[in-house]
Amino acid sequence: MRMIRTTFLLASVLVGRVHGEDEAMSTNLSNGIVFPFVGLGIGNLQHELIEQVVRSSLQPDLDIRLIDTAHASSNEGILANAIVSSDKGRNLSYQTRGGTETLPPIHVVSKVWYTHLGYERTMISVRETLEELGSVSTRQVYVHMLIHWPRCTDDIEWMNCAEEESNLPQHVRDAGPPPHLNKDDAWKGSWAALEDIYAEFSSQRAESLTTWQPPIIASIGVSNFDLDDMKALLEIANIQPHIYQGDIWLAFQDPVLFRHLRDNHIFFQAYGVMNRIIQGREDSPSAFSILSDIAREVASTMHAAEEYKDRSLIVTEATVLLAFCVQYGIGVIPRASSQDHRNENSPSVIAAVIPYISTSHFNQLLLAVPAIMKGEDLHASISFMNSLPGPIQIHWIHAETGQEILVKDIIHPGSVEVIQSHPGHRFVAYDAEREIRREVAVDVGYGGRQHFTVEL
Repeated sequence: MRMIRTTFLLASVLVGRVHGEDEAMSTNLSNGIVFPFVGLGIGNLQHELIEQVVRSSLQPDLDIRLIDTAHASSNEGILANAIVSSDKGRNLSYQTRGGTETLPPIHVVSKVWYTHLGYERTMISVRETLEELGSVSTRQVYVHMLIHWPRCTDDIEWMNCAEEESNLPQHVRDAGPPPHLNKDDAWKGSWAALEDIYAEFSSQRAESLTTWQPPIIASIGVSNFDLDDMKALLEIANIQPHIYQGDIWLAFQDPVLFRHLRDNHIFFQAYGVMNRIIQGREDSPSAFSILSDIAREVASTMHAAEEYKDRSLIVTEATVLLAFCVQYGIGVIPRASSQDHRNENSPSVIAAVIPYISTSHFNQLLLAVPAIMKGEDLHASISFMNSLPGPIQIHWIHAETGQEILVKDIIHPGSVEVIQSHPGHRFVAYDAEREIRREVAVDVGYGGRQHFTVEL
């Protein structure tokens, strides 16, 4: 049975109503545009791989309808050619119970690089993006244009503000002043440009519902803005941003920013999800093991279900995390050059997995996912209260050898000590003379706390 909660940080009223599988994998932006939860990131993908990756991702079995890139990646034209190549030979219109329909639209998120901040420079960047995508005539393209960074700063190692400025084409340099010399305000001119070009496409957005149009600016937003920048933006904006793109860890490490986005009906789209999965295996082994256990349980349940036919489907930790993000109201754009990984991360697989994530699974993920995002591990806490007249020692009992290893050499009478442990671990407490021996096993789950009193 599908699980619907009203306790999401992004309430269901903001992320769209969940009725069918297709609608469950999309949300309504604040301007009413239907926007996919799950996409494909190609921003840093090698150019020679893009066509093959995009062609396979657009096939009906994966059902990718959102692709994320950036103007600075210089691949928007390659993407357009890949979409057309993928659609060649396919039936561009097909019969449904409601009549004849065309191929579903493609949503492309692109971004204005910090060298193009300022009104005129941003206009150049956006026009170039639309021109690069303009060769797609096989289906509707909705472009979601973001400001990539609010500024260039030499405090970030890989940003080279003056050098990048000097390498720009002359027509861009002539269009406006160097934005790195006006770090506080250059992005404000960019936002004014995005508002103007968004308004310019208002009639095309309406007409695209019935008639194919060249690529349309469907929404605008920002990426990598901090809380102060967002507050400043919302103060000056005539049109509020529809999308905020940021690292997945922001949703869990910066709850104030995340709540600010929610309160202003700004959809959070996360990048970096796969990197966090890779790091989590090493940095957060206990939290990662929860994802592994849930993946195995979900796969087993799905394969045992009578109505589930595809026994070959593999549910991985990444699949579980992406499904959790969708349930949590967060958009995700995983990058994967491997066909197997694209399958595991696809909207069709995630949509199939979500109904099998139980309430118990979801509650476990509420503990595990924030720990993984923060690079921390989960523990089960056990507190020892010394009610004996003299001091005590605490030893951990090795599960395989039975060896007792000292973990706390002294707890004074009346004192309490808390030890971070794991479910199932066993401890023993001794008095100073080792005449009193009290043994206890940790019987709470991760995130839980157990109390144990050492007494006569």
